[in-house]
Amino acid sequence: MAGERVLVTAGAGHQGKLLIPRLAHAGFTVRAARRSPGKDNELKALGAHEVFIGDLGDEETYFEALKDVDVVYHVGPGGIGNEVEMGLAMLRCAKRAGVRHVVFSSIYHTMIDIIQHRFKRDIEEKIVESGLNFTTLKFHDYMMPEVYVEPVLQGHDFPIFWPVKPGSRHSYIDLHDMADVACKVIVEGSKHYYASYELCGPDKLSFDDIAGILSRATGREVRVNQGKIEDLFNLLWPGVEDLSAHQDEIDVITSISKWYGQFDYLGNPNVLTWLLGRPPTSFEQFVRRTIAEKG
Repeated sequence: MAGERVLVTAGAGHQGKLLIPRLAHAGFTVRAARRSPGKDNELKALGAHEVFIGDLGDEETYFEALKDVDVVYHVGPGGIGNEVEMGLAMLRCAKRAGVRHVVFSSIYHTMIDIIQHRFKRDIEEKIVESGLNFTTLKFHDYMMPEVYVEPVLQGHDFPIFWPVKPGSRHSYIDLHDMADVACKVIVEGSKHYYASYELCGPDKLSFDDIAGILSRATGREVRVNQGKIEDLFNLLWPGVEDLSAHQDEIDVITSISKWYGQFDYLGNPNVLTWLLGRPPTSFEQFVRRTIAEKG
């Protein structure tokens, strides 16, 4: 409900940067949490009323972040080995702090054998057992400009980083649609208690389909460029030779690539359509919007 205080974790991440202005516009007092200092002004410009700096992997730090908070939007640290422990600490702290509503950013099909899916499945189980008012948002793979569009705008082909079976198809969800749904759930509160929503855009695309979309949108032929998983590591951590500090993320990415290389990862847009009250954003709409934004 407007006027209440919301804690948004990973405030400078993909979701936080889009959710914070929506919540501020809806009248909430937004506390944005970050592990490291350095983006306070950026987050306040987005609409955050305050920025909390601290390691939410520490339970007492998380409790401090939750003081006087009515709603927490918990985005787990993707690819971090203590993701489950942080999620369980959030639940304990939310009970101690009297948080009214826990909204958990999870993932589609948590039953499949990928590390990050297992992490989120374990947290979901404890959320149900916690006795807290909760809503779980189970998002499909994000449509990320830096992965799907920006390399093409820089003159490259469309890169993929692991082998896939011929014709393998994939579904996606637009980050703006995600933020719209998250804001709706927080604004409407009790209408969404105890719900677990599987959220997915309308497309079921092969990598060749994506290359075709990119070709139409850019006006030049874009081909699929089959790379190696090490190429993705170089993209994520440019110039870093010793990747040992990122071993947890590497383990998650390797787990993803193994599963994605064998199976289709598909979803259904009906729930997202219902919550948005409009058709979800297609992959082609996402690509054309991103190109327009990048000039």
